[in-house]
Amino acid sequence: MLKFVYGFLIAIVVLAGITEVVLRVKYGFCNSPLYVSDPDFEYIYAPNQDVKRFGQVLRTNSLSMRNEEVLPTDSLVILLIGDSVVNGGSLTDQDSIASTLLEKRFLKDFNKRVRVLNISAGSWGPDNTAAYLKKYGTFKAKLICLVTSSHDAHDIMSHQSPVGIDPGWPNKQYKVALYELWDRYRWMFFYFLDTLFLTPEPEKKEDNIAIVKPDVTDSAHVAADAKAVEDTVEAKKLNEAGIRKPGLIFNPGYEQLYEIAQKDSIPMFIYLHPEISEIDLGHFNDQGQEIIAFAREKNIRLIDEFKFGVSKERYRKMDVVHFNSGGQVFLADNLYPLFQEYLKLRK
Repeated sequence: MLKFVYGFLIAIVVLAGITEVVLRVKYGFCNSPLYVSDPDFEYIYAPNQDVKRFGQVLRTNSLSMRNEEVLPTDSLVILLIGDSVVNGGSLTDQDSIASTLLEKRFLKDFNKRVRVLNISAGSWGPDNTAAYLKKYGTFKAKLICLVTSSHDAHDIMSHQSPVGIDPGWPNKQYKVALYELWDRYRWMFFYFLDTLFLTPEPEKKEDNIAIVKPDVTDSAHVAADAKAVEDTVEAKKLNEAGIRKPGLIFNPGYEQLYEIAQKDSIPMFIYLHPEISEIDLGHFNDQGQEIIAFAREKNIRLIDEFKFGVSKERYRKMDVVHFNSGGQVFLADNLYPLFQEYLKLRK
């Protein structure tokens, strides 16, 4: 019996050792992109990083952009600002993010060094980006492009940095990969356990939606009436299905970015990117409509991504807003002619 126990313990140790090596070598555990807190814009990737995580390379320059260093000689500069849609995070390789694709394409097509500065971070709102530009300036930019989504309308800074507190925003590397796996990703285990086995079927509640019924009894009108109820209920659910942030007012960052652009005489446009639920809905939800109304009020050009034929195939699996690598190409393809237009570059 004792021999069996010893054998079992040795097997556990060997298995743990193999798992530790695989997590480190293959998946980049204990080599995570790190964050730093900032009093003005809460947090951002730590500067001067070069890490490989989940097979994807992530690099930052001295100002925490996902770019090569900004040089004094850079004369054609575009600010591509936003949240994790622009940033890509550790699941998107440096060479696959839209900003890198655009810089390479300009160099190939025009033999010009056009800088597309990726100023972004996960869960940033427009007020974060405005605070960054107030702190570091606009880098002699010829254009500002804000990539935003409906939930940003109320994603307002709390000035309570999660860095070093929330495992998703680490400020130092883990010493043991197995512990990092448990500390950062155990929620996935419990999520699937809860989803597959523990969550009961939700009770179906009738939505109280008033429909004026026609004063007829033929089946065609009855069927049309039922379809109207079904479509209205589904639209209501999809409108409320998106990401909802707790801000009580419209994000002041939109106004701040507009003022920065006006002050420095920089053209600016907003690129509005839908969430998965909005693709199902067929248009932007009520939060997105607030952004559209702001752009109309300030006479800011707004690019509606629906016009480009956005598809859920370009989003990551099990994700509601982030592009996969193909989606980053799609974003770059959409922005390229717009950037050409503002820079007045012609082949």
